[in-house]
Amino acid sequence: MAVIERQDIDGNELWWLSEGAGAHQEEPQDGNAVAASLAGRFRFVEESEAGVGLRRPQLGALHAILAHRSTEEDEPITVVMPTGTGKTETMLAAYCHSPSRTLVVVPSDALRTQIAEKFTTLGVLPSVGAVVGDFVCPVVLVIKSGLQTVDQVEHVLSRASVVVATAQALNACSDEARSHLAQSCQRLYVDEAHHLGARTWKEVVGLFDGREVVQFTATPYREDGRHLGGRIAYAYPLRLAQAHGYFSRINYRSVIDLADPDRAVATAAIEQLRVDIDAGLDHLLMARVRSVERAKEIIKLYEEIGSEFSPIRIDTGMAESTRRKRREKLFNRESRIVICVNMLGEGFDLPSLKIAAIHDPQKSLAVTLQFVGRFTRVGDDSLGEASAFVPLQVAGVDERLRKLYGEDADWNEVIRDLTERGVGQEKDRTDFELAFGSVPREVAMRSIHPKMSTVTYQSETSLTWNPESIYDVFEDRLLTTRLGINNKDKVVWWVSREATPVRWGDFASFNELVHHLHVVYVDDVAGFLYINSTNNTSMHEDIAKAVGGDDVTLVKGETVYRILSKVKRRVPTNVGLLDSVSRNRRFSMHVGQDVLHAWRGEGGTKMKTNIFAHGFFDNRAVSFGASRKGRVWSHEQARDIHDWVRWASQVGPAITDTSISLDSVMSGFLLPEPARERPPLVPLSIEWPYQLVATFSDRRKVSYEDQAFSLLDTELSLTDHTADQPLRFEVKTPSWSLEFEFEFREDGPPTIRPVSDDGQVLTPSGAGSLAAFLTAHGLLVTFEDEVVLVEQGFLLKPERERRLFPIDAVETIDWSGVNIRRESQGVERDPATIQHRAIEALSAEDEWEVVLDDDGTGELADIALLRRTDDALEVLLVHCKYSSSDKPGARINDLYDVCGQSMKMNRAKSMPELLTKRLFRREQDRQTAGKSGLIIGDIGTLAAIVREARYRLLHVTVAIVQPGMSKSAASDDMRSLLGATDRFLAETYGIKLRVIASA
Repeated sequence: MAVIERQDIDGNELWWLSEGAGAHQEEPQDGNAVAASLAGRFRFVEESEAGVGLRRPQLGALHAILAHRSTEEDEPITVVMPTGTGKTETMLAAYCHSPSRTLVVVPSDALRTQIAEKFTTLGVLPSVGAVVGDFVCPVVLVIKSGLQTVDQVEHVLSRASVVVATAQALNACSDEARSHLAQSCQRLYVDEAHHLGARTWKEVVGLFDGREVVQFTATPYREDGRHLGGRIAYAYPLRLAQAHGYFSRINYRSVIDLADPDRAVATAAIEQLRVDIDAGLDHLLMARVRSVERAKEIIKLYEEIGSEFSPIRIDTGMAESTRRKRREKLFNRESRIVICVNMLGEGFDLPSLKIAAIHDPQKSLAVTLQFVGRFTRVGDDSLGEASAFVPLQVAGVDERLRKLYGEDADWNEVIRDLTERGVGQEKDRTDFELAFGSVPREVAMRSIHPKMSTVTYQSETSLTWNPESIYDVFEDRLLTTRLGINNKDKVVWWVSREATPVRWGDFASFNELVHHLHVVYVDDVAGFLYINSTNNTSMHEDIAKAVGGDDVTLVKGETVYRILSKVKRRVPTNVGLLDSVSRNRRFSMHVGQDVLHAWRGEGGTKMKTNIFAHGFFDNRAVSFGASRKGRVWSHEQARDIHDWVRWASQVGPAITDTSISLDSVMSGFLLPEPARERPPLVPLSIEWPYQLVATFSDRRKVSYEDQAFSLLDTELSLTDHTADQPLRFEVKTPSWSLEFEFEFREDGPPTIRPVSDDGQVLTPSGAGSLAAFLTAHGLLVTFEDEVVLVEQGFLLKPERERRLFPIDAVETIDWSGVNIRRESQGVERDPATIQHRAIEALSAEDEWEVVLDDDGTGELADIALLRRTDDALEVLLVHCKYSSSDKPGARINDLYDVCGQSMKMNRAKSMPELLTKRLFRREQDRQTAGKSGLIIGDIGTLAAIVREARYRLLHVTVAIVQPGMSKSAASDDMRSLLGATDRFLAETYGIKLRVIASA
C-alpha cells in the first residue's frame, strides 16, 4: 500500500513515498538519485485486450512530446486530450522517460493535491508495467506559500525532483525567487492550459524561454477568445475517446417549462436519479448554477423534491474545511445530490457523477466541454450511461452550442460536431471539406475566413485544372508546404510567405514578412476561374495561367460594373474617379454626400474607376463593389472557403451577361441626397436601423423614471401621418412612452431632440441620453412614394411611375358580427374584434403548425402563422387595423399606419433566426407572466421551428387586414399606396403582400 510522507518547509510541503513500489528509505533521496534510479526504467507498454498498459491517447501524446524534444526546438507545444483520457499519466510518462527537474503549474488547490499525489506515486505507471525494476519515485515539492529569496528557493528545492504549484502561489513569490525557481527547473508542464491567457500564467511560461514547455488541456478553446500560444503537437479526437470506451454515452434532455424552468429541470433530474438507483446504479447528481446566490436558491428546490438524497451545496464562498467535509458526504454516499457553482473544480475526479442538471447553461464552448467531461468518465458495472437535463435554450447561446442545447439532441453527436467540425454545417459544406484530399498542416482550414473578393478569368478553350503548378509558381515562398486541394470541386488554397520592403525607408538588410491567403476555384461548367487573395496589389495572372491554362484572360473594364445590376434599390456609397482629360490623370475618391456631386458633376468629365454600392439581392441586404481593373468585392466576410466559392460562382455569369445594358446599370442607382428639410410627404413608418436590430441584446436598455426595458421591448411609432406637420415619433415601452422630433438642419444631417422629457440608454459601459443615442445611430423613416430617410441622414427617392395595386388581388372575408372599429382581441379573445376574425379566417386556410397572437408593444405582427414544408419555413405575418368609421369606404388615412407596420421590421422578416427567435422570446415572456399567445401549436413546436430556422428557406408573406377599406370603392391613391408597399416589400426582402378588406 502506498504511503506518502509530508514535511513542512517554510510553509510549503515536501512529499515522498515511504511505502509501496518506488518508496524511499527513511529519508527522501535527492533529485540526482531519483533520476539515476529511473534511467532506463521506462517501457512503452500499450493497453490491450491481453493486458494492461498505457492508453492509446497517452502513448500518442507521449510520442508527440518526445518528437518535439528530439528537435531541441524551444517553442511551447500544446497537447489536447479530452477529460478522462489520462493527461496526468502522460505527464508522468514524459517525466519518467527522461527524468529532469520539472515544474508543474495547475489552476486550483484541488488539482495541485491530485497531481502531487500522482507524481509522488507515479500513478498507474508501475502497476501497468510502464516503469519497471528497482526505481525510486520523485520527491515532490508542493508550493503553498510565496517564496521571497533565492536562499528560500535553494532550501525548499534541495531534494525535490518535481515542483507543483498554482499560478496564484507563484504570483505570491518575489520576482527574484520566482525567476530562480524557474531557472532551477529544466521543464515546465502546464495543466488545464486554457487558463494561459491570464497574465500570471503567461509570465510563468515566459520564464522558461528556450526550455521545454508542454501545455496540457482538454480543449484548445478559451472563453475570452485569446490564443493559448504554442502549436498543437497532439490532439486526440473526442470521437475516438467515445469509440475506444473512455467516454460513456450521455442521454440529453431539454426541459421545456417557461413558467418555472428550475423546478422542471430539478424534477426531471431527480426522477432520473431515482430510476438509476432502482436499477442498481451508483449514480450521483450535480446541479450547476452560475452564482452562489443561485446555488442558495436552487438547493431549496432539491431539498423539497429530493430530500431523501440529502442535497448539499459546495461553492468557493465556503471555508475549505467545509467544502472538504461536504465532498466526503458525496464519496461515502451520505448525499447523492450536489449543487455547485460552475463545477466542483478542474481535476475533480468522481466517475459516479452521471446526472447533470444544468440550470444555467454555459455560453462558453470551453467551459461546456470541461463540464461535459465530468459525466462521461467510464467505470465498473455499477455505472451506467450519463444523463443531462437543460432548460430549453433558443437565444443568447454561443453559436457552437446551438445544437448541444437542442431538444432531444443526441449529445454524443453534438460534442463531435463541436470539437471537430462545428455545429450548423450543412451537408454540402461538410462534403466540401471532406473532398480535400490534401490539406495544409500549418493552417487550419476551418479557421480561414476569406473576404468576399475575386478576380475572374475566362478562356476561349476549356479551362485546365492543374493545382500542383502552384508549387512551381511560389517555390520557396510557401508557408503551407502542402496545398489544400479539392479535386472534386476544383478548389485549391495555400498561404504564401513573402518579404516586402519596409515602407519607411530603403534598406537591403531587412524587410517586412507578409503572409497572404490565396484561393482558386475553377468552375469549368460555367467556364470561369476565380482567384481570391489578400494580396490586392496584383490581378494574379501568373496563378490563373498556371492553374487554368495559358489561354485565360482577365474579365475587366466597364463590363465588371454589370455585377451591380444584381442589386435592387442600389445606393452608391463610394465612387472613384479618374480625370480622362488632365495629363496628370488625377484620381479622386468620393464618399457620403460627396457621391451625389461626383456622380452628377465631375462624373460627366471623369471616368469611374470603381463603384461600391449597397442594396438588396436574393431577398437580403447586400453590398457589391466593382473595379475597372477586374476586381469584384463585398464587405461581407465568408464563414469559410465554401461560403466564398458559392459567392464567387455568381460573379462570372453576371459580369459577362451581354443582355445587361451598362446604361441601365448606371441609370438605376438611387442617389443619396442630404435631408436638409422635412420632406413634404406623409411618413408611413419609423424603425431602428437594420444593423442595430441585428445586435439588439438584453444588455442594452432604455430607461425613464427608473423603469428600464430592453431595446427589444421597445416600439417606435409615428405621432401622425401628415405631410406638413413636424416629423415626430414616440419610443414606447410596456410602461412609458416618450415623444421625440426630427430637427432638420442646413449644415448637416438631422438631429433628434425630445419634445418634453428625455430618456436614458443603459449599457455595460454606462448611461447616456436617449435622444443622443437616436441621433448617433439614426432611424429609418419610410414615406409615401417609396421615399426613405436612411440613418445617415440622406433621402433615397426612386424615380419611377407609381404602381397601382391590382384591385383583383384585394381579398375579402365576412366581417358580420365584428365591430370593425375594434382591432385587438385581448386576453379574453373577444370574437367581435378584427384580430379574432382574421385568426379564424387565416388559420383555416392551411395546416399551420403555430398560430400566435403577438399583439403588443414591440410586436413583429398582430398575428404570426408558421409551418414547415420540405426545406422551407412559411411565415404569414398579419397586421390588423381598426376602421375610423363604422362603414367601409375609400379613406386613405385608414391605410397609412397599417402599410407602415407592414414595412417595419423588414430585417427581422428577412432573417429566419431573427424572426423566429423574436417570436419565441415574446411568447416566453408572456408565459412567464402567466399568459400565452398560442392559438394553435405549443411552445415545443415553436422551439423546434426556431432551432431549424437557419437551415430552412424562409418564405414570408405579409397580410394587411383593414375592413375599413372597401374593395369596390378603393381609390387610385389607396391602390398607389398599397402598390408602393408591395413593391418595397418585394424589392427588399422578396416578401409577398396580401391585402384583406371589406367587399
